[in-house]
Amino acid sequence: MIAFAAAEPRDVAPYLAHLARFCRCGNLVARWPRRPEGNHPDGWGVAYRRGDAIAVVRSGKPAAADPRLGEIAAKTTRFIGHVRYASNPETVNEGNSHPFLSGGVALAHNGTFQGRIGREADARKVSDTLVFTEVLAAVWRDRTLDGLRETLSRLLGDADLVGPYSAANMLIAWGDSLFALRKFRKEPEYYTLHLHAGEGLAVVASEPLDDRPGWRLLSDGELVALSGPAPRSLSLAGT
Repeated sequence: MIAFAAAEPRDVAPYLAHLARFCRCGNLVARWPRRPEGNHPDGWGVAYRRGDAIAVVRSGKPAAADPRLGEIAAKTTRFIGHVRYASNPETVNEGNSHPFLSGGVALAHNGTFQGRIGREADARKVSDTLVFTEVLAAVWRDRTLDGLRETLSRLLGDADLVGPYSAANMLIAWGDSLFALRKFRKEPEYYTLHLHAGEGLAVVASEPLDDRPGWRLLSDGELVALSGPAPRSLSLAGT
């Protein structure tokens, strides 16, 4: 996953190239099989600020080989990108690619929800992340960092709703706001998010995008607002 918030519009092309790289050779859990199409070949998607709305482009093809990725030409101040590794090959299609958009909220997620979220997803034959996005968009009324912290703490603390989920690493966009959450229950070496903040630009990615100093690993339960003069962090309740 990759996201950035910039003070001035930035070309998305370098970040699309990183998505293609993550598709080819992004980090995997050691016991997971390598696939000839790449480590994360099971679809990709991007969401970015375009005017007053959020534009979303998704595909069920490997990002590293999909010409559609290279056709995205945009400059923007808010960007989310995601490439997917699917444990169930039957779910590999454009409709299950992240990010999802509901009620003006765009959300990309690494991890798997169970509980009522998972059961509804199975019944509707959609992604559990789509169901979670719909729930979040409906109940997150104070669309601020503090409001998101309270809402996510409540949702992720509801065992009946989300079950024993693996992780809730998320990138969330709404309006001109962009947030990142690192929250995991297992595989901490896989469910990572790294932050780099400089003048006019804050970037979060599953792996550092370059060798510049200043990248730091988010803590478990750390929620960061990337938009604004400087990133602001809070910890979810109960972490």
